[in-house]
Amino acid sequence: MRVPTEVTEEIKLLLSKISSKAEPVFVICSPSPNAPRNECFPLVEAKIEKEGGERVLGWQIWQGQLLVEAEFHAVWKTPAGEFLDITPKPFPVEQIFFVADPKTKYEGKQINNIRINITGNPLVDEFISVHDAVFRIENKGKRALQYQLSLSGKEADAHNKLNAAKPMLEMMALQGNTRNSSCLCGSREKYKACHGKIIRKLLNDF
Repeated sequence: MRVPTEVTEEIKLLLSKISSKAEPVFVICSPSPNAPRNECFPLVEAKIEKEGGERVLGWQIWQGQLLVEAEFHAVWKTPAGEFLDITPKPFPVEQIFFVADPKTKYEGKQINNIRINITGNPLVDEFISVHDAVFRIENKGKRALQYQLSLSGKEADAHNKLNAAKPMLEMMALQGNTRNSSCLCGSREKYKACHGKIIRKLLNDF
């Protein structure tokens, strides 16, 4: 995934799903030293306590080969009115593409990413559905407010299988395969009759 350099038709569609009245902007990344990755909400709150300013909630937009994706995020608005992204990323990024969204509130619970298939390949729709199912399992009931994930039984089994399916679906889609292509597990069966059948059942159950 990378930061978009222009507003494509696919990103316009993604922005329409967010339905914010704010204009998307590029925000400079200035990560706090030694801070944990992807912990934007407590980092911004701590910054405000120390230096003032405001928290701005919204979505950072990512562009990939298979999809465009919006990730709920918080940036710091400095006392001078400048937006800064102070949260370290898993990979070096000079700036993010961000749209403020005052209507979506953060209440300590994770908010699922918004993803749009840009390939037309149904395998990518299945890839997105797998991500959504994993999110539902991880954030079911009281788990939404728990930092450590604890699963057992059928949920743990489904969680493991769905997470294992992500790289397979991504690889198949990147190679231009479809549900009628041979499954990457080496069974020589079509994906839809092999792992695809297992995944569809898990998606129906969870």
